[in-house]
Amino acid sequence: MSDANTQSKVIRRVTGILISLASIGAAAYSAYLVDQNISRNPRTEDAQVRANVIGVAPQVGGTITQIYVKDNQLVHKGDLLFELDSRPYAAEAEKAKAQLALTELEIQAYKDQITAAEAELRQSQAKAAYAVDYAKRVQALVGNLYVTVDKNQLAQTEAVTATDKVAQDQAALEKAKNLLGDKGDINVRRTAAEATLRDAELKLSYCKVYATCEGYVTNLQITPGAYAAVGEQIFSLVDKKIWYVLANFRETDLKRMRPGMSADVYLLAESEKKLHGIVQGVPKAVVALSTPSNNSPGGEGLLSRVNPTIDFILLAQRYPVRIIIDEQEGHSFRMGGTASVIVHTGSNVDEGLKVIQKLQQVEDSPFVSPMGGAGRIPLNE
Repeated sequence: MSDANTQSKVIRRVTGILISLASIGAAAYSAYLVDQNISRNPRTEDAQVRANVIGVAPQVGGTITQIYVKDNQLVHKGDLLFELDSRPYAAEAEKAKAQLALTELEIQAYKDQITAAEAELRQSQAKAAYAVDYAKRVQALVGNLYVTVDKNQLAQTEAVTATDKVAQDQAALEKAKNLLGDKGDINVRRTAAEATLRDAELKLSYCKVYATCEGYVTNLQITPGAYAAVGEQIFSLVDKKIWYVLANFRETDLKRMRPGMSADVYLLAESEKKLHGIVQGVPKAVVALSTPSNNSPGGEGLLSRVNPTIDFILLAQRYPVRIIIDEQEGHSFRMGGTASVIVHTGSNVDEGLKVIQKLQQVEDSPFVSPMGGAGRIPLNE
């Protein structure tokens, strides 16, 4: 009986040891799989939703007379946003138009002057030819005493005078041609006046400011009657066509990361939904953690800056990876929102790059000409 109990204890002990070893092995294997998964699919919860922001500023200065939008309103490309007082620029355009008409009259007057100068030149050339020929004939008769010396001298003087008159008329003709302003097939006088008129009309058109993209009005804090200076930002437009996430990954996570890789994006506002994203680019430079400010030399002020969260241990630098969200319908994105991201380094890069190229073709839309655009848009009530 004692031997049986001893044998049973040994079996239980061995079984326990085996179970413990199996548990430890399973835990180690699970930890290995988790480590491999995290290594192959880096993730971060330090991410923010971003969009392209366009600062709306007039290209001419003036008093704001009308504002056709309100804060947070959705506008479409080509919608009229606001107007400036156009009266000074309309007066300049009328002045330039009158100057162009006056230039046309001046050009015609110079053409008439050229015609008169050509006629004068032909007349002086004919007189000079006669005077030179007459002087030669008179000089030939001096030796035969048919012509006095005084008459011969007078004929020679008249020939010289007539020749000088030809040179004078030729110079007058060249001056008239230069005053006309023709250079090849272009009249520089007319071209300058037309350019002045186009510039005045362009400035007049800038008095109406149109939306250059479809997006949301943001930070509108101005009313009609305020003066808007050239280049002074009145408000901003958040472009709604392309939304992306700037995910701050540790530098140790970037070695496997490439543009075109697939990513899972979770928004804090919609944590139950998984959005699909594509890595657009992996940065090559940020401001070093030890750099005191963005104004330091070496161009650091133009680089992204990611501040460390702990300053008493050695930290891996974080790099903002731009991830485009390629499914945007049915979601309410807000710039600055918090997100978490998982990048799948084993995904198909070529397919992702094709999607990015397609999205960028939509994003890189032509600029809206200030001469065109839609009319007044109603305010949302």
